[in-house]
Amino acid sequence: MAELLRNVDLEYLLDRYPSEKEVNWGDELSLGEQQRLGMARLFYHKPKFAILDECTSAVTTDMEERFCAKVRAMGTSCITISHRPALVAFHDMVLSLDGEGGWSVHYKRADSPASTESEFIKKRSSETERQSDAMTVQRAFANTKKDRAFSASRSHSSELISASLTEEEDYVSPVFPQLQSVPRILPLRVASMFKILVPTVLDKQGAQLLAVAILVLSRTWISDRIASLNGTTVKYVLEQDKAAFVKLIGISVLQSAASSFVAPSLRHLTALLALGWRIRLTKHLLRNYLRKNAYYKVIHMSRENVDADQRLTQDLEKLTTDLSGLVTGMVKPTVDILWFTWRMKLLTGRRGVAILYAYMLLGLGFLRGVTPDFGDLTSREQQLEGTFRYMHERLRTHAESVAFFGGGAREREMIESRFGALFDHSMLLLKKKWLFGIIDDFITKQLPHNVTWGLSLLYAMEHRGDRAMTSTQGELAHALRFLASVVSQSFLAFGDILELHRKFLELSGGINRIFELEELLDAAQHGDSGSGSSRSKSTVLDSDDIISFYKVDIITPTQKVLARQLTCEIVPGQSLLVTGPNGSGKSSIFRVLRGLWPVVNGRLIKPHQQINSESGCHIFYVPQRPYTCLGTLRDQIIYPLSCDEAEKRVSRLIEEGHESVGPTDILDAHLKTILENVKLLYLLEREGGWDTSQNWEDILSLGEQQRLGMARLFFHKPRFGVLDECTNATSVDVEEHLYRLASDSGITVITSSQRPALIPFHSVELRLIDGEGKWELRKIEQ
Repeated sequence: MAELLRNVDLEYLLDRYPSEKEVNWGDELSLGEQQRLGMARLFYHKPKFAILDECTSAVTTDMEERFCAKVRAMGTSCITISHRPALVAFHDMVLSLDGEGGWSVHYKRADSPASTESEFIKKRSSETERQSDAMTVQRAFANTKKDRAFSASRSHSSELISASLTEEEDYVSPVFPQLQSVPRILPLRVASMFKILVPTVLDKQGAQLLAVAILVLSRTWISDRIASLNGTTVKYVLEQDKAAFVKLIGISVLQSAASSFVAPSLRHLTALLALGWRIRLTKHLLRNYLRKNAYYKVIHMSRENVDADQRLTQDLEKLTTDLSGLVTGMVKPTVDILWFTWRMKLLTGRRGVAILYAYMLLGLGFLRGVTPDFGDLTSREQQLEGTFRYMHERLRTHAESVAFFGGGAREREMIESRFGALFDHSMLLLKKKWLFGIIDDFITKQLPHNVTWGLSLLYAMEHRGDRAMTSTQGELAHALRFLASVVSQSFLAFGDILELHRKFLELSGGINRIFELEELLDAAQHGDSGSGSSRSKSTVLDSDDIISFYKVDIITPTQKVLARQLTCEIVPGQSLLVTGPNGSGKSSIFRVLRGLWPVVNGRLIKPHQQINSESGCHIFYVPQRPYTCLGTLRDQIIYPLSCDEAEKRVSRLIEEGHESVGPTDILDAHLKTILENVKLLYLLEREGGWDTSQNWEDILSLGEQQRLGMARLFFHKPRFGVLDECTNATSVDVEEHLYRLASDSGITVITSSQRPALIPFHSVELRLIDGEGKWELRKIEQ
C-alpha cells in the first residue's frame, strides 16, 4: 500500500492520518488528492481494461501524463474521457462526439504522423452551435504536437516579488481555533428549552396549554364521578330501586359522552403542542444554523463529528413529540393524586392516606435505584440511527460512482456493519426496558391490589351501622367499590409519575443532543474557540478596492501550516493565479478569504461579502465542486438571489427604453445572452425553457455544471471573482473563452488551476511550493 501511495505522490497521508482511523476522505482530501487516490486504486487492481471518466482533471498535466505512461506499462487498455489534447499521445484512436448525434473516429498509425479519419456526421440543414464547439475541440485534439509543445513550455518567464520565511528564521506557528462550546448541565439546558417553548398565556400555544389543563381537570372529575357511580349502582341494585337505577343509567350515558369528547380532544391538543413546539425549536435553530456560515463551521470545524441533519429533523421531531406527551402526563397524575387523596381522606382518614403515601414513596425510591440510564442509552441510539441514515444518503449521492466500481457488495458490508451496531444497541435497550418493565409493573400495578384490600378491610372494620339492614349493606358496598376505584386511580397516577421519571431520562438524551448543537451554533456565531489569544492578533477589514493578505498564516483545522506569513495584494485589473501541487493549500486560501476559516494572525483586507439586489456584488466565489440548487434553470444562474431580487438587479442595469417590457422578460433576455456566452444556449431547448425544474446535478455533465457556475459569475458581475479550479472539466478552448469573457467584463479573477493555458490571463502568480508553508509570489511577464 505504501508503494501504491508513493506512485501517486500521496505517501504523506500515512503520516497525516493513523492507519486504523476511519476518516471521511471526501471532506479531508482535495479533489486532486481524491483523483490520485482513485488512480492508486486502479494501479492496485491492474485490470485489462480501464474506463477513466475525466478522473485526472484536477491534477497537473505532468502527473496526468505520468499516470498514463504507468497504465500503458501495466498493459492496461484505457478508454479515456478527457478535454486535454496532451493525452492523445497515450491512445491509439480518438472518438469525438458533437452532442447532436454525430461522431468521428481518428486512428493513429505508427508508420505515419498523420491520423486517418472515419466519421459519421448527422445531416442537418445548418451546423449547430454544439457541432461547431465539437469541431473546435476536435481540431485541438488533432494538433497534439502543438499542444504538447505548449505544455512543455509551461516554465513561463516570471520575476520573484516575495517569498515565505525560511525555516531558520524564528517562527512560532499559531493554533487553528477549533469550534467548541462549554457544555451546560442538564437543568440549564432544560431552562433554555423552556425559554424557547413556553409562550405567554395570550399566545396561541398558551391557550392550548390552558385548554389542556382544563381538559385534564375535566377528565379527573369525570373519572371521580364514574367511580362514584360504580358504588351507587351496587347500592341501588341491593335496594331494588328501579327509578333511581334508570336515572343513574341516564347520568352514566351523559358522563360517557363527555369522556368520549375529552380523551380525543386531549390527544389532539397534545399533537398541536408537539407541532407548535417543533416549529419554534426549528426556527430557533435554523436562525443560527444558516447565518454566518455556521452550518459549515459546525460540520467541518468541530472537534467531534456532529450529525446536524439528524438532530434538526428526526431528533427534534422525537423530542417535541415526547415532550408534549410528558407535559400532559405531568398534569394528569398530579391532579389525580391530589383529587383522589382528598377523596380517600374522606373515606379512610389520615391513616389510609399515610399508608398509601408510604407505599408510593418506598416504591418510588426502589424503582429509581434500579432504573437504567435511559438518557445515555437513548442518545446513543439516536446517534447510531443518524450514522445508519448517513450511510444511505452517502450511497445515494455517489450511486453512479459505486455502480461503475461494482462496489455494491462492499457498500452492503459497510452499511450492514452500521446496522449491526444499531441493532445490537437497540436489543440492549429493549432488554433493559423489558427487565425494568417487569419490576415497574409489579410495583405499580400488581402489588397495589394488596394495599387496596388492606384499606378496604380498614374501612369495613371502622364502619358503624347494623350490618343486617339492606340500606347499611348498600352503603357499605357503595363505599367499598368507590374506595377500590379511588385507590386504583391513585396507584395509576403513581404509576404514571414513575413512568414520567423513565420518560424524562429518555427525553434528557434528546435534549442533550439538540442543545449540544445549539451551543455549537452559538459558539459559531460569537467566534468562541479554545485559542482566543491567537485570534486577538488578527485583523479583518473591509475594502471594495483591494484584497490584501499581510503576514496571514494559512492553517488547517488539523493544525497543519500550508502557507507561512502569506503576504500579497490583488488590485482591480491585476488577476492572481494560485498554483501548486494537490493538497498544498490553494483552496484553503480561498476558505480563509471567504471567512469559512478564521484568520489566526496577520491582517486580511477584502471586499464586503453580502450579495443583494441593491448594492450588487463586490466578490463572488465559484467553488471547485459545482453546486446546483433546487429550482428552475433560471434559478441556477441567479443563485443565491431569488427571482424577484434578480429582476430588480437587471432592471437597474438596463436602459430606460426597455422599461416597458416586463421584468421577467428583461431578466430572461439577459440570462439568454449569458447562456450563449458560456455555450449553453442549447439547454433552453433541451430542458424545456427557463421554468423547468430538474435534478440538475444528475441531468448536467460536470463540464456543463462548471460552465453554469461561470454563467452565475457573469450574471453577478463582481469586481473580484474567486475561481477554484472551476473549469477543469471543460475543453481548453472553452476555458480560454470563459476567461476572456471575465476579462472583458472587468472581473479581476483569483484563480486556482493546474493548467498552463490560463497563465496569459493573469498578472501575478502565487506559487505554493510544498504544502508545508513555503510560497513564492511572482510577477508574470507576458
